Amino acid sequence: MSNYTTYRNSDIDELDKTADIKEEGTETIDFALRMRNAIDVKLIDTDLYMSKELWLPFGSRGAFGGQIVAQALKAAWETVPEDFFVHSLHAYFILACNAEIPVIYEVQRIRDGKSFATRIVNAKQKGKAIFVCTCSFATKYDENIISLSHQTEMPNVVAPEALPSDVEVLQNVLTMAENIPEKLKKKARKRLAEELPVDYRAVTQYTPEEIITGNITPNPCSQRWFKTRDDLNDDEDAKLHACIVAYASDSGFVSTSAAANGYSLNSSKIGMMTSLDHSIWFHTANVKADDWLLYDIHSPRTNQGRGMVFGRIYSRDGTLIATTAQEGVVRLSEHEQQKRRQRQQEMGSSSLTNHNSGHSKL
Repeated sequence: MSNYTTYRNSDIDELDKTADIKEEGTETIDFALRMRNAIDVKLIDTDLYMSKELWLPFGSRGAFGGQIVAQALKAAWETVPEDFFVHSLHAYFILACNAEIPVIYEVQRIRDGKSFATRIVNAKQKGKAIFVCTCSFATKYDENIISLSHQTEMPNVVAPEALPSDVEVLQNVLTMAENIPEKLKKKARKRLAEELPVDYRAVTQYTPEEIITGNITPNPCSQRWFKTRDDLNDDEDAKLHACIVAYASDSGFVSTSAAANGYSLNSSKIGMMTSLDHSIWFHTANVKADDWLLYDIHSPRTNQGRGMVFGRIYSRDGTLIATTAQEGVVRLSEHEQQKRRQRQQEMGSSSLTNHNSGHSKL
């Protein structure tokens, strides 16, 4: 069964009772249904929506940020005409989302023009804002109009079929590696039990030792393929596919800034890592989230306890479909800070001693 945290009450009895279906005595998971439920919202009043489901990743302070982004986008999108498509989204994470209670999304209709529509979404729990975003929608572009066009080229990377999924990587580590810390073993088993609806495949594969220790070769760039684990069988629902891209765009994103310093999420040297904001620019309405998409990520800077990342999302044929940006909290653990502070003091004392020794020789 899924480790998704869900809630049920009399007002939402019509929601999916389970994301699992039984088939010939074996348990088969309907990942397409699970994906739809993960991003969906329920109308409860005019311009007022409620989350149907929330997922609390193991070890996380709150519900998955990408899910909140996707649900807020879905809520905003429900209030614009059918011929409009999202072209940009800018969001701030204010408080950690409690995955045990619903999120209420309040949509404000800021502007309704002929070509553009603007919405602000306030996500609340217990009357407090936990997230806010601005979404801008535009009418679908008339392809008969001649306009300027260019894009960056998609990196030449290994095809997704030649790469193991994140799930397979964890399974291999648990099977092959010895002396795995109990904490990591528990985390890996929890992760495997979650049965997530998105298939992620990292282009750069870490060794079992790197996965266990969390210490990696510093690299400010990362690439990963992703798509839904099942076909959605709904190519015409552009809203669904775009919201899924928004959902996945927050996964493995800000962690690239930690990787630029030589640490993965498993490193004990990282004390806190969480998203502060998130932006997405959609460049086309022709998005298919159930076909492979390449997420090309770069981190230009980490400092003052924060990390910055930029991303480009390409379709399999090399079309740049979206650009992303995010800043997040990336803090060293207290223990690691203390070790580095002590090292700096020792180096300072050593430098002063050498300086004084040089003067005495004069």
